[in-house]
Amino acid sequence: MVQIRPVAFLLALLAVAVHAADPVVVAFRAERVDAPDWRVADIDATIELHEGGQRGRVRIGRVELPGAELEFSDTVIDCAEILLSRTWLRCHDATLTLDFPVAGRQTVTGRFDYEREPGILHFALQQLALAGGRVALEGRTGDFGTELEWSGAGLAIAELVAIANSLDLGPGELAAGGSADARGSLRTDSTGQLALSLDASLAEASVANDAGTVVAEAVTGTLRLNAEQAGEAWQFDLSLAADRGEAYVEPVYANLAEHPLAIELGRARTADFARYEFGRFALTQGDQAELAGTARIHLPPGEEPLRVEAARIEISDTAVETLYTNLLQIAFAGTVLGDLETAGRVSGEVTIENDAPMSADLELDGVILDDRRRRFAIYGLGGSLHWPGPAGAPGDAPPSRLAWDSGNAQGILLGGASAALALGGDDLVLLESLRVPTMGGALLVNRLEIHDYGRDDARGLLDAELEPVQLGQLTGAFGWPAFSGSLSGRLPLLTYEGNAMTVGGRLTARAFDGDIELANLRIAQPFGRVPRLSGDLTFRSLDLERVTNTFSFGLIQGRLSGEVAGLEAENWRPVAMDARLYSTPGDRTPRRISQRAVENLASVGGGGAGAVLSTGFLKFFEVFAYEEIGLRCVLANGVCRMSGAGPAGEGALGRGYYIVKGRGIPRIDVIGYRERVGWNALLQQLSAITRDSTPVVN
Repeated sequence: MVQIRPVAFLLALLAVAVHAADPVVVAFRAERVDAPDWRVADIDATIELHEGGQRGRVRIGRVELPGAELEFSDTVIDCAEILLSRTWLRCHDATLTLDFPVAGRQTVTGRFDYEREPGILHFALQQLALAGGRVALEGRTGDFGTELEWSGAGLAIAELVAIANSLDLGPGELAAGGSADARGSLRTDSTGQLALSLDASLAEASVANDAGTVVAEAVTGTLRLNAEQAGEAWQFDLSLAADRGEAYVEPVYANLAEHPLAIELGRARTADFARYEFGRFALTQGDQAELAGTARIHLPPGEEPLRVEAARIEISDTAVETLYTNLLQIAFAGTVLGDLETAGRVSGEVTIENDAPMSADLELDGVILDDRRRRFAIYGLGGSLHWPGPAGAPGDAPPSRLAWDSGNAQGILLGGASAALALGGDDLVLLESLRVPTMGGALLVNRLEIHDYGRDDARGLLDAELEPVQLGQLTGAFGWPAFSGSLSGRLPLLTYEGNAMTVGGRLTARAFDGDIELANLRIAQPFGRVPRLSGDLTFRSLDLERVTNTFSFGLIQGRLSGEVAGLEAENWRPVAMDARLYSTPGDRTPRRISQRAVENLASVGGGGAGAVLSTGFLKFFEVFAYEEIGLRCVLANGVCRMSGAGPAGEGALGRGYYIVKGRGIPRIDVIGYRERVGWNALLQQLSAITRDSTPVVN
């Protein structure tokens, strides 16, 4: 074994021929040469000295670089020009053939300079084939470590990811595509710690992990990275700017062509390329989003989803639509907030732990939340929202104050209003009375509390009053025939528990100069896809003239009472009930009915009064006196079982029942013969009657 400094070794080889007139060829063979930072074995060297200088070839069976943990076999170096002194050796116009790490065996051109003191090797290589492109690199190595700078064009991103993984520098298995023009550097110190930089222009870049939680498709932009080892961990700064393609990092989605994206990650750290800590991050998406803050995330291998272990997010003048479509919509999938049209701006701060929000302080401006299924909407929402987190209680944060321009709930139009709220955990408490204009009147909310919202054991209570509202708007919102007149009353304490609303008492109201009472009211799944209502309705002494004017049904005078027992409705449409209407007992007001009302009632019951009125002397009378009105519908399975004020005996159309029992001269009775009527058909017929100015007679 030989131990020798390389320059002294070459000088000894050449000493015998330095004064020769003719070219001299010196051949040398060594079994092994050791230096402090490298070792070579099986050396065959040939140097030719001529009048113009020196050239030579060295063939090395094995080269070992212990500091870099690299080993090369069968390396050939051809030097077209060798420059030599006591302190340095230079090999210019070199051709190098060897097995390059990750690049395979190939022949490239370059140069080498060796400084005896302090023992530094400088090198440069050109046209190295790597990752489907060409790379040039330049660097130096010595006792201090190694420094390398490189640049390349047309590099395949998939191959670059594979190379990084083979050097234990990559993020693990990723599906990748596209290309990059890049330059960068790599540095090792005397302890073997690495530092690297990267500056790349990406073209149609695509990456995806196995779980599909991180996906980028056809991205065009720039990427900059500076990273260094710190013990067993890596510290890095990264920036990305992209204006084409799509990106998804669960649960965030971005269309980069619509809104270019810029990401900055500062003071970032990872020990295993699975858990990352960001001392500072910033995300800007045109004028749509500006986010910044700190975060700690877990990106496990395999199909496990990304987890946000902790984060503090500062939101600056960001579009609600961008936040909703790119982040929140996926989280709200399957809920009533899962399909909204949104607009407006938001600013503030949010904190997150273990994928769950922990606090929020937000300022809203001109926000629109409009359910595409038309269940609810709010327009022009603004103000401040303060939530102390899941462990907080109402009062732990400053009051939230919100105001809106308009809205709707289940088709009922709502006017502008403002509310003061205390939020905490899953609880909400109304701090001040709230008056919401609606349907020509208003809903006055005196007390509202919601506890454990979103949980199976959610509960709440409401105490409210209804200032006179237009019945036509209310019934129209439910798809019922339009009423005229108004409705007012008090809503006794309403509680919400077990995903159902229950009125703790009787809901009373005044309408049509009579009294309406709703008892045993219960609404199951009020915020679900199919709300279910049940209860019992009673009305007393309604002014029939006002009622019939409301429906454009034809004039009827007198008073009407009735009950709707066992009412059940799904999605606000009755599916079962026992409804009975009758003249108010003891009523002394005049009881009269017009020809049009007679004909319309006859059409409902399937009677023939309309034909009688159109012929004979009765056609000369506009109004008739009556003794009693009665009609009953027992609804089940989509069919109404019909009856009236009492049996009317057998007739030409069969056994009948009185709908109107006449009185005086001329007397007219309206007799119904239909015992079973389809509910939907009955509603359509009533709707047609109230729309049309012409009587409808079947």
